[in-house]
Amino acid sequence: MAFAAVERLIACRYLRARREEGFISVIAGFSLVGITLGVGTLIVVMAVMNGFRVEMLRQMSSISGQLGVQGNRDGMAVSPDTLARLRAVPGVVAAAPAAEGQVMAVAGNRVRGVVLRGIAPDDLRARLPIAAAIDGAPEARHRYRALCRSDDDKPIDWGTLRDFGDGFSVAIGRRLADLLGVQVGDTLQLVSPVEVATPFGVMPRSAAVRVAAVFCAGMYDYDANFVYAPLADAQRLLGLGAKVTGIEVFVADGISTGAARRAISQIVGVQGWVFDWLQANIGYFSAIQAQTNVMFLVLTMIVLVAAFNIVSSLVMLVRTKTADIAILRTMGAGRGAILRIFLLDGLAIGGIGTALGVTIGLAFARNIEAIRQWLQRTFDIVLFDETLYLLAEIPSRIEWSEVGVIAGMALAFALLASLYPAARAARLDPVEGLRRE
Repeated sequence: MAFAAVERLIACRYLRARREEGFISVIAGFSLVGITLGVGTLIVVMAVMNGFRVEMLRQMSSISGQLGVQGNRDGMAVSPDTLARLRAVPGVVAAAPAAEGQVMAVAGNRVRGVVLRGIAPDDLRARLPIAAAIDGAPEARHRYRALCRSDDDKPIDWGTLRDFGDGFSVAIGRRLADLLGVQVGDTLQLVSPVEVATPFGVMPRSAAVRVAAVFCAGMYDYDANFVYAPLADAQRLLGLGAKVTGIEVFVADGISTGAARRAISQIVGVQGWVFDWLQANIGYFSAIQAQTNVMFLVLTMIVLVAAFNIVSSLVMLVRTKTADIAILRTMGAGRGAILRIFLLDGLAIGGIGTALGVTIGLAFARNIEAIRQWLQRTFDIVLFDETLYLLAEIPSRIEWSEVGVIAGMALAFALLASLYPAARAARLDPVEGLRRE
């Protein structure tokens, strides 16, 4: 039912408690602050969780493609005709064969296990996250290089991909370059687990490679573990011959990966297995989804507890306003009017707290990375470890539908919390109320 003007006026006067009723205002204020903090925190947490999911998907798909074709254990043979048919599938913007395997990278006395990914030089130069930090436009170079800031901020030679493909040259991640202590122009030794017969017996394949470029993809997992090499050289080191381990397929934004996947499966046939980004990274996204669900439930309980503090404040308000309620009833106010007055008080507390929470939560979510950087610089602490979370900065993505659900949920909790005190006030006998006074 709509609230009449006199009901709104009385409800507003009741919220402005007199000096002797100050304790009621304190309780109502705590309820409002609790709702504000609960709603704001819930919005920030959901924005960060959504940001993790979207940013990890974007990074992974921009580096490895939304779809992939995995060959069997011995690899798969890919003809130019097969690649042309894959690239002709509606929605597919690129299809690049790749040879991938685990190798050891040795630089001086430093050794690290890395992923060697062989790719055609032209395909690597067209790979935005890799090429942008090296040979991209100034704005793109600055953006991607800023994702790999080092503690000492020392200048680094990023090299150029124009030299990639001249001999056995490689492009490595910025973090891997720091871990191995190498820079552009230095030599690495790559050791493959594939055995080769020599006059001295069976030994692992190895090759001395030159670092041609250093890239920054913005994900620690890629920047610290991946080495890109020319496809032919990687095939030789991994003992694949003319075969590849798979094909990376990139799909245009807004295109259904399901339809493209079915078309690719028909082209590839039994040579390989077609998978999407979710299947390839099911562990990451399952963990993020589980954390999102748990955090939403926990923070919802905080909002619920804060909202039900309204019960205590309204119960005390009803007790102090017993005479006023009795007088209103004797003047002709019905039980419905009394019910709506106290419901309006509860909704006012919940509504103001929700509005403040939404405002604070959106402001914090939009500026969370800047806030994180300021706190780290000011207090010399680490609030976001990229080696643990795999991203170089805290992502944030606001879903307006979720903000609406959170705000509506908080208002619903406030309404439910107001029902009992309002019903108790409506049932008050005016004669009994006046006799008590």
